Amino acid sequence: MGCDIHTLAQKRVNGKWETLPFEPFDWRSYGMFGFLADVRNYSAVPPISKARGLPDDIVRPEPNFYGEHDDNLGLGDHSYSWLTVEELSAFDYDQQIEDRRVTRQTAHNVWDGGVTAEPGEGAMTTYREFLGEGFFRDLDKLKELGAERVVFGFDS
Repeated sequence: MGCDIHTLAQKRVNGKWETLPFEPFDWRSYGMFGFLADVRNYSAVPPISKARGLPDDIVRPEPNFYGEHDDNLGLGDHSYSWLTVEELSAFDYDQQIEDRRVTRQTAHNVWDGGVTAEPGEGAMTTYREFLGEGFFRDLDKLKELGAERVVFGFDS
């Protein structure tokens, strides 16, 4: 079973948070999940932040016709967090890190790509190379839209 991210890009309008019509970082990348919130961090990279939970000032949806509403805002079922666009922009992505995710044979003709190697057994890279171009395209789009934060969660 895989894990996916669900995101909301938000900015304040007249003092209230509004969700923008853009879902950043919306592809499956366990490396990125590890960086954003230490989720599925097989690479053992230091995350920008541990999961913070949902922001206290998150706007809850109105109940539907049956009086029900999605308390998780469509953000999955675990590891809720948020980061400001300022935090994401200020991070030093040129830092060297060790990507410790490796593929190992676990049985005859069985390989596991989600193995974390011992320190020193991984490959040296930078956060920039590790996260890839798509991450930075989405970060640029967040800035262009005037987004102030990204709220996210994961499903399994």
